[in-house]
Amino acid sequence: MNLEYSPGTPEDLFGKKVRLLVAQMTYPELVNFLLLHRTPEQAEEDLRDVAKGICKSLLKLWKPKSRTVTGLINELLKVIWNGKIKHKIIERTPDGRPIKVHFYDLDCKLCKSEGEVLEAEGISYCAAVGGFIEELLNFKAKEGTMKLNYKSVKTKTISSKASGGDLCIHECIFNYEG
Repeated sequence: MNLEYSPGTPEDLFGKKVRLLVAQMTYPELVNFLLLHRTPEQAEEDLRDVAKGICKSLLKLWKPKSRTVTGLINELLKVIWNGKIKHKIIERTPDGRPIKVHFYDLDCKLCKSEGEVLEAEGISYCAAVGGFIEELLNFKAKEGTMKLNYKSVKTKTISSKASGGDLCIHECIFNYEG
């Protein structure tokens, strides 16, 4: 990562660019530390848990406005690092509600740093994004304000650019039972 190169104004530097820069500088160290002390599966779960904790804290300060799942996720990623995500419904209930949805991050900010894609084998490198998504969607489900009336969500990162995937994919499984 080239730390001397910082395009934009000072306001840009102290806005979203600083959040992104800090994430891109510290996240690889966190992943490496976890992989030294834990199995890849445990490290991935730890990354998700850290992100869930950060998201809980963020939700004390920030009130997302969207009432749709995709809108919420895009709102979250925009707040964190000006990202955006696309989705595809993979499986539906008999009455048409989504059960399994894949969210595609075409420009994952954790898997790349200053335009350079990082490499990490044996772990879904950007599993933290899945943790953010899961915590946000479960928080909003508990509020009961979503257009889609789900009870809970479980998210798993099934593909990561830094782990050799073509793109980053976060799979959400929606539960409609109480």
